Amino acid sequence: MQTRGLVHGYRVELPPAVTLIALGFSSTVVQALLLREAMAALSGSEMAWGAVLFAWLIGMAAGARAGVGLGTARFAKLAPLVVLVLGAAGVVLFRAAPALAAVGPGVTLTTWKALWLWIAAVLPAAAAGGLAFPILAHELPGANAAGNAYVREATGALIGGVAFTFALAPWGTAVTLVLCSAMTGALQLARRHVAAAIVTLAVGIVAAGPAASALAHATWHWSGRPGELAAWHETREQRLELAAGEPAVVYADGRLLASFPDPWGTIPQAHLLMLLHPAPRHVLATGVLADGAVIPMLEHPVERLDIAEEDPQLPGLLERWYGRRLADALRDPRVVLHARDPIATLSRGGTWNLIALLDPDPSTIRRNRTRTVEFYQRCRAHLSPEGLLVVRVGVPDTYVGGAGGRLLAITATSLRSVFPQVAGIPGEHVLIVAGGPEADLDLSSDTLVARWLARGIADPSFPPELIPVLLDPDRADPLSHFLQTAQAPTNTIFRPRAVLVAAALSEGRGQPPLLRAAATLENVSPLPLAVAVAALVLLLFFRSARGSPFGVESAAVVGLSSMAWWLLLLAQWQATVGSVFSEVGALSAAFMAGLAVSAYFAGRQDRPERLLPWVLAAGGALSLAVASSAVLTAPRLVIPVLLGLGGGLTGAAFPGAAALAGLGSPRAGSGRGFAADEAGAGLAAITVGLIALPWTGLTATANGIAALDIATAAACLVAAWRRSPRTHLSS
Repeated sequence: MQTRGLVHGYRVELPPAVTLIALGFSSTVVQALLLREAMAALSGSEMAWGAVLFAWLIGMAAGARAGVGLGTARFAKLAPLVVLVLGAAGVVLFRAAPALAAVGPGVTLTTWKALWLWIAAVLPAAAAGGLAFPILAHELPGANAAGNAYVREATGALIGGVAFTFALAPWGTAVTLVLCSAMTGALQLARRHVAAAIVTLAVGIVAAGPAASALAHATWHWSGRPGELAAWHETREQRLELAAGEPAVVYADGRLLASFPDPWGTIPQAHLLMLLHPAPRHVLATGVLADGAVIPMLEHPVERLDIAEEDPQLPGLLERWYGRRLADALRDPRVVLHARDPIATLSRGGTWNLIALLDPDPSTIRRNRTRTVEFYQRCRAHLSPEGLLVVRVGVPDTYVGGAGGRLLAITATSLRSVFPQVAGIPGEHVLIVAGGPEADLDLSSDTLVARWLARGIADPSFPPELIPVLLDPDRADPLSHFLQTAQAPTNTIFRPRAVLVAAALSEGRGQPPLLRAAATLENVSPLPLAVAVAALVLLLFFRSARGSPFGVESAAVVGLSSMAWWLLLLAQWQATVGSVFSEVGALSAAFMAGLAVSAYFAGRQDRPERLLPWVLAAGGALSLAVASSAVLTAPRLVIPVLLGLGGGLTGAAFPGAAALAGLGSPRAGSGRGFAADEAGAGLAAITVGLIALPWTGLTATANGIAALDIATAAACLVAAWRRSPRTHLSS
């Protein structure tokens, strides 16, 4: 087909198969950018993931369902570019969120308050992508057009995910959007007007830099922060901004990361940390770069200071922004900088006298990876017999009730399950000190003053008279007693008990209902989720007993399962291997490659719907494998393999589900099947990502998905038997 373009009346001709690949590419890039922007709008909180994925997938589902009867081929051919343009509008909404929601500087834009913003920012782009899918599928030849469309869209998503992670993400949001829009426009022009395509691409390259600068300054203005923006940089991990003037103030994903120098907060805590051990010769620390804590730490008798920093670009940026003092500290021969996740740093081996975990509280599954019993066990295995582990908890000691006290109790109980000795250092942020039977936990002010004087350190920001003030017995003794006697469940990989409480503390500033909801969920049995799964199973069997075609239902369950597998396996990767930021492209590629290959072969079958019961049963087996603790101890290659299998099952199910849903119409089948698949995935994004995983834990969640998969497989067989009672199922 030929469609008239919008550039100088040129005619644009792009085959539907290529347009589907471009649509998958654009949708994946925009989805990834909106996820990053939503996290930044919520001060770095990953609570945005479940909600934004839910909004995105529901938007895709609504668009695909509408595309069964609405929309033209002209729109569908332009859909990849439309998705990018609407995605850019969504980015602007997220950046302008503080001004639009009328929140002051430094106030967290809470999840509930941002709900309207997610809808406005995410749904239009998602709906545009969903609307185009059935239209383009209808343009493909053959009876299995829905399956073929699914293969091509998945192929584009695979390319987009890998390209974004390994090539586009380091350039930042604005540059990525401008370049992708230019490339998409050039692709649509290239077949007939090569010169116009080259000009379009060149304009995009030239405009990318100014667009990034304009967006950065607008973001700073909308945030309402004092002063002017001096510098900014978007790394693979986060968006960093530097305020003009002294001291240097750095923001990461919209939240205050650190100020440098900080003689009243950072320097006293760093010195106090190093005094906790009588001879801290070999030290491993996280979270000591941005605030400059590494500088006072080096004044102590350290022979080797290992620093785990997962953002490899942050040290170089801080050297430029902070100046010579930090640069000299990082070039000290005793400093070894590990640009990798703390789990990966520990896995490389070593023995330390002191391990300091000063990274943020476990408000997400990813941040929780350094606050689990399993991680504490790894730390103890790498400590010398007299070694100490110090964990910072972002709550003050002045009130150990409520959610803050609960987080302290969970952390202390988890540490006590690994270490026989636990004590506390009071302050705005509590330090919990843990050690083995040979560790010296005499943390009295007299002992620490003696160590300070013996080391001969002279720092005007930390006179020895300050130590008794910081270790006031009226505060230190009750805190240590609380930490030694508090009763709470342990925080593990399988049951991340700390996440709900820490997330509520992070998101609940000024929103007490969030704190109460988190407390309620923590103390309530997850039985309601089991009842919900049972009710859904009964509904499925009721539908199958009536002889329903069962294509929409099957697609919805497959979509729900695929998103659940994705979330659960990524949680396991983060818990056992480390952060997924650098590997997410490869993990996405494993899933999408399995999806594309299996959808291709399933679509070539004469009756792809016959595969559905067996694919769903295999999904139940995969869910049980995900629930197994063996995955946590298996080689890291197992998780990409399981992701590939999950993608393969998802792709194998779609052609059959679409054939049943369409009742002979490729456009109706692709629209209804794709809508159900995305709606199921959206439901999993919000229920698994935000509720089930932190509430019931990894194992129970995966077992629930297994039960749903197996029940749906049985319902499929019942539905097939009801539709053709005289025909053997295998015929």
